[in-house]
Amino acid sequence: MILSVVGIAIGAWLKVASIAPERYWVLLLGQIVVSVSVVALMGIPPKLAAVWFGSHEVSSACGIGLAGIQLGFAIGFVVPPLVIRSQYDVSVIESDLFTIALGVAITCTVLVIIIILGFSDKPPTPPTYAASCTKHHDITFVRPFKKLMTNKPFVLLMSGFGIDLGIFCALSALLNQIILRNYPNGFVDAGRIGLLMVIAGIFGSLISGTILDKFKCYRGALLSLQTVTFLTLIVFTVILSMDIMLVYATVGLLGFYVGALWSVCFEVAVEITYPEPEGMAVGLLNGCGQGLGIIFTYIYSTLFYNFNDIWANSAMSALILVALVAMGLIRMELRREAANFKKDTDNLGFNDVFCSKL
Repeated sequence: MILSVVGIAIGAWLKVASIAPERYWVLLLGQIVVSVSVVALMGIPPKLAAVWFGSHEVSSACGIGLAGIQLGFAIGFVVPPLVIRSQYDVSVIESDLFTIALGVAITCTVLVIIIILGFSDKPPTPPTYAASCTKHHDITFVRPFKKLMTNKPFVLLMSGFGIDLGIFCALSALLNQIILRNYPNGFVDAGRIGLLMVIAGIFGSLISGTILDKFKCYRGALLSLQTVTFLTLIVFTVILSMDIMLVYATVGLLGFYVGALWSVCFEVAVEITYPEPEGMAVGLLNGCGQGLGIIFTYIYSTLFYNFNDIWANSAMSALILVALVAMGLIRMELRREAANFKKDTDNLGFNDVFCSKL
């Protein structure tokens, strides 16, 4: 985590030094550094949750961590339009961009200091039996990678989640064009709808984490959320060009469901791959989603510009259906929950020897 936040801070300061047309290459360099660092940071929430929180808190903790990431996205939607005062005066734009970049860099630097000085690597006592078992494992790349890629349930989950995240990235990237084609005067609405989608995702992550902690209904939550995501995308395809308030409502629901899916899929990944490293499992999910996001953005834009949004959204709906089928085939073996349950029963005296005498 420290390497990730330090990398983000370095990238942020490079962006401060890039505010000039002739230093565009510095901006690209800073963005590359930030992008590489963020990839590692995206896998932190489930890892921290597993190390620091008990079995009835871990999903909520993971959901809160993911909500924090999405809160950052939301701030990114809100702050630039408030700070940038002009769309035409180059000197004013340059000054405002410098203000934003400097504020981000200072914030990142302060967070680096807080994390280095104020956070420990792990608690004095592991919160769960599963956490105590994994802390002694030597972390290598090749062995766990092979085990993960030969774990059929994980590969199915990675495929389904990759499709979900890829489609979400494509819709987010092209949301302005989608809105403006159907609502020519909807420039302001496009920004608000994007913000609503992110904020709804925050609540989705928080609520799904709480539900998982309380009921441990991993399979039910996964399939239910995947189904309503599929149905919501179909509704979104149908209501485009109708009253724009319907678009607000539909995109908000889509953001909520995808945010909830994000949290649930991360927790399911950790459960079905235990005791493999949480960060690697989640990193593979994110990597698959980001890679498919690039491909789906190209496919969506091609269909959108050469045909229309109905063709593009229908293609995405078909892909969501493929993801639903993939997740329906997952054999839900909750290994981490089983390890914690076995330890709890052993502590009560219900060990294998005792049970064999019953």
